[in-house]
Order: sequence, then structure tokens, then C-alpha cells
Amino acid sequence: MRLTFDHGLAPFRFPTTTVMVDDHETYLGVVPLMLDPLQRLKSYSSPRQALADLHRLDSRAVPGGGWLYRWREHPSPNRELMALDVDSIARTMHDPARFAEVSVVVVDQAMPEMDGLDFCRQLDNPYIGKVLLTGRADDETAIEAFNSGLIDRFIRKNDPRAMDKLQQAIVTLQQRYFERAGQFVSEAMALGDVHFLRDPVFLPVLREVLQQFPAVECYLHVNPTGLLLLDADGHGRFVLIQTDDDLRTHYEIASDLGAPIEVLTALRDGTALPWFGSRDGFYSDEAGAPPVRMIPATTVRGEHWYHYAVVDDVADRFGLERVVSYRRWLREQDDTATD
Repeated sequence: MRLTFDHGLAPFRFPTTTVMVDDHETYLGVVPLMLDPLQRLKSYSSPRQALADLHRLDSRAVPGGGWLYRWREHPSPNRELMALDVDSIARTMHDPARFAEVSVVVVDQAMPEMDGLDFCRQLDNPYIGKVLLTGRADDETAIEAFNSGLIDRFIRKNDPRAMDKLQQAIVTLQQRYFERAGQFVSEAMALGDVHFLRDPVFLPVLREVLQQFPAVECYLHVNPTGLLLLDADGHGRFVLIQTDDDLRTHYEIASDLGAPIEVLTALRDGTALPWFGSRDGFYSDEAGAPPVRMIPATTVRGEHWYHYAVVDDVADRFGLERVVSYRRWLREQDDTATD
């Protein structure tokens, strides 16, 4: 269930819910036991009820949908300027309802209320991935639906590897959900100063970090610039990422404020990255400002030189004590279902 970035780096990722629709309630009870225990499945024996709930959920914007606003400070008679509220990306982690976001539906083809393909036709959210469960007689129909783009996968129920294929399909489609939903954010940020989002050289770096820290959530952050990672228990790591231009900006500010020589030397050489405790991520000379931490850095070269360091004590900096972790949310869902 841990994060993977097989096709590119999304500016935000978190565990989501998969909706499963099948009129055989016994089958609905067995499937969750055969998938990743951290995979949240919400089951329906009625496709009409599932559609009604999904249409109600569609009133909630998909990730990223509420982060654009009109830039009223710069009116133009010829064009409407829009601004991206990047800070709201990281604030998403404080919303417990984020895990209830539906990213994939798994639906049986043969149901009495409506068949699976009709169900897929009535889904409004274009980001949701669709997996059709079929019988042997449904192959031709499923192939046509796949080729037309109505569904994204089809799996035979009697396939000996059906559950393995279903697990892999869910993981892949959940990842695609965020790639699609976050594409505009990634492109906009890459055109600005956050170049690593679209630089392939940074993907192996993040994969190496994820081997050491089993994150299930990821959020882009600026000032300090990098990626905030959370595991299933809400523990955090921050991948601090600076380009040469970033370090020069930090150096100028720190130098003007009389920063210690070791801080200035690190900023000049990129051998270690200073972790500033100020809210804006820059050096501060204010009385009572947290001391600067020096984190050993590694440098890689892509479209830019990137200096990165992993910061492992970030709970206070990002208020993680107020975040509902994924594992806690899963327990709450189980308790609600039991009640």
C-alpha cells in the first residue's frame, strides 16, 4: 500500500477508497480478505445505491479542484488571471475526509438492477478508474468496452489470479487518478520554480527515500520547498529540495541578516542544507527563532542541479499531531461499520 511513482511524480497523493459493486453479498465479504489490508473497500450489493452515493460525492471537488482562484489584484480587460494556492496542497492532510475520496470502482457485469457497463456509463467523475468483473461469456463485450475507453480493466472472476490482478489494477488506477487530477498543478509548478516535479532524474531519488520510509501520503510544499511524506501512522519525513537558484536566494537573505558562517558556507557549497524553523522557510534573526539545523545533502543533476536532504523530525513544524492518520481512519471506519 506504500507509495509508488511508476509513471511520474504527482504533487499530492493519499490513500483513497475503492467502491466495489456486486449483487452477490458473499463475494463482497470475501474479496476484502484477499486484498491488501490497508486497501479501503466500500461494498454495495445495489448498483443504484452505489451510483446515488457516488453522484453525491461528486459534489466534492476532486483533489486540486479547489486550489485555483481569480487574481483580483491584477485585473485585466482582456484576460482573466488565475492564481494557484499551493499552500492548500499540504493543508489537505488536515482533512480526515480525504481518505473517503473514491478513485476506483470495481463492478460486476451481470447484475439484476443494471449491468456493469451501464453502471460505468452513468459515472460522472472522469478521473475514477473502472474495473469490470466478468464471466467467460462476457469477454467480447468487455473487450469492446475496454477498446472504447468505457472501462480501464476487465478481470474474469474465475481467473485463478483474479485477486492478484485486481489488487494490481487498483494500485495502478489509484496512481493514475492522482496523476490526472494533479497534472495541471505539476505543469504550472514546473513552469515556475518547482522544476523537480517534471524532471525524471528526481524519480529514482524519491524511490530510494520510499525504500527507507514506507509513506502512504505525499504533499508538495514550498518554503521550504520539497515533499512532505506521511506513513500510515501519521509519522512524517520531509524531502527538502533546493536548486542552485534556491540556495543563492537563501544565501542572500541569510547573509543580510548576519547568519553564522557555517550556515553561509553550507548554502554556498550545497554540502548541507539548513533547516530553518521559521514559518516561511527562510533564515530569521528574530529573538527566540529556532536554531538552524544542518542536514547532510546529496546532489543530483537533471535539468537543474538539485540538492536534497531528508528531515526526520517534522511533527512540530507541520502540526502532525492534529492529523488523522490513515490507520486511525481505517479503524474508525471499522468501528462505525460494527456499530
